[in-house]
Amino acid sequence: MSNRLCLLLVSSLIFLYVSRASAQEVFGTDNGSIHISSVKGDKVVTAISKQLIVILNYDNATFKLKLDKSTLETGIDSIDKIFRQRIYDYIEFEGKLGIEQVKTEKHPPQDFEVNGYITCSTHYVSVAGKGHLEHLFGEYYSCLLNMTFFINPEKFNLKDTFGEDLTGDLRVDVIQSVLNRQE
Repeated sequence: MSNRLCLLLVSSLIFLYVSRASAQEVFGTDNGSIHISSVKGDKVVTAISKQLIVILNYDNATFKLKLDKSTLETGIDSIDKIFRQRIYDYIEFEGKLGIEQVKTEKHPPQDFEVNGYITCSTHYVSVAGKGHLEHLFGEYYSCLLNMTFFINPEKFNLKDTFGEDLTGDLRVDVIQSVLNRQE
């Protein structure tokens, strides 16, 4: 299956999901940002992708994230080569922000819990973390959403990618701009 065909299929599924949401306000994008960091040996290694698929329901503050591992880059050739070989190997995170709804009108900064589960290959793990929603004064964007959580790399067979000298949990940071609601 070609890259374009797969991208078209994923985009179509997002469109169908968003269009079937009817009365609920749902935002979808395929250019969210994710940073995955850990200690490898004696230095911090960060894998970054700006191709995170994000579906955010404004009305009930639920979300779905989908990351193709092949889009991650660290700047370390040996690790990046392994990531590039993982095309269509997805990590998915689905959950709920600890707020009633995503407010896009002016509001003070909001800090909250983030709860959900991550699926990667045959692994399914509950995850809890922290979230922050900061109002912006933009024409198209109303807020900046940040989520941070920690995962054990052994639960997702990630030591084979980053190397056995990976120590501690992986810190995962998701950064996503939130569009203004449609009138």
